Amino acid sequence: MCELTVGDRVWFDVNCNGIQDKDLEESGPEGIMVSLVDCATGEAVATAMTDADGFYQIDGYFTEGSYRVCFELPDGYEFTLKDQGSSNGLDSDVNSDGCTDCFLLECNKPNVSIDAGLCEHKGGGDEGCTPGFWRNHLSHWAATGYSPDMIFDEVFGCEIFGDDTTLGWAVDNPGILKNLAFHGVAALLNAAHPDVDYALSESEVIQAVCNGDKDLLAAANEAGCSLSGGNTTGNGGAVGGHGQKLHGHN
Repeated sequence: MCELTVGDRVWFDVNCNGIQDKDLEESGPEGIMVSLVDCATGEAVATAMTDADGFYQIDGYFTEGSYRVCFELPDGYEFTLKDQGSSNGLDSDVNSDGCTDCFLLECNKPNVSIDAGLCEHKGGGDEGCTPGFWRNHLSHWAATGYSPDMIFDEVFGCEIFGDDTTLGWAVDNPGILKNLAFHGVAALLNAAHPDVDYALSESEVIQAVCNGDKDLLAAANEAGCSLSGGNTTGNGGAVGGHGQKLHGHN
């Protein structure tokens, strides 16, 4: 046996993109139980609780071998997307069941980059506003946490356009990418808006866009809109310089 160390953080993934975004000040929950599980036996060999900032650390003398880390899921949340972005220290490492894949723990080699992101679950409803609504009602974007000038690929965490095309431009241009981006933006706004009882969560929308599942999003976006008012003037994606297309897609 030898001393083994596992750790890092649980955090609230505000935009459900699977990445700890420093500019969003994504906080961590206190009191989440974290378990170190021996993959050979399936038994938890140690536990820890997250601190006020969501950090945890498990230290102890265990047999060197294959382990995984499992996280408690608080009510109202689901685990965010796994292995997004290029930094292992900023992504989420857990599967939908709350446990990581098994990995090798070696003596004198601490593994302190095991993180879990929590995405607020707001799915299962029967409402959905169309892309046309979001294009022409920019004032409702504020409640979602998204803005028309955000970069599409950065928000969704996968390469769709491959440049700095914005959310506003994507929702203002139907037909691009066979309407995947058009419906993807609307679906994300529906999922994030507190007054829309949408069928999908933000993480499910992001996954659907990255998988190219336009039909799923289109159907949910036609369920019926509970929002009204807040009309813009002119085309939604072009108002006030928002949603401009910064690189050409003809």
